Amino acid sequence: MATNQLDAPFTLQHYLIVWTFPTVEGAWESSPGFAEYINAGAPGDVFDGFALKYRVCEPISGSGVAIAVASDIGKVWAHLGPWIKDFGIQFDVTAVVSDAEFAAMWPMVEAAASVD
Repeated sequence: MATNQLDAPFTLQHYLIVWTFPTVEGAWESSPGFAEYINAGAPGDVFDGFALKYRVCEPISGSGVAIAVASDIGKVWAHLGPWIKDFGIQFDVTAVVSDAEFAAMWPMVEAAASVD
């Protein structure tokens, strides 16, 4: 997992990434490649405009969850592309906000909701 901070002059969006392998066999077959990727320092987890901040795996079912920050959805897609192509992993990606972002946005949302 990436431990580097993403320093960029643009606004970042948090993304919740949930993945599942279509079959348990597929998850098993990808395990050596994933272990190699992690042991190599997860080199694709940080690049210009993207950083994977946290990843957890549930290896029995072949699923997992990650939190990433990115300048745009295209950066998320670029990160996930090789995993889709090489291993057939299925991803659900959702834009989310941190607690601090929620608190900062709330006054604007509350005001907009109060407009008659």
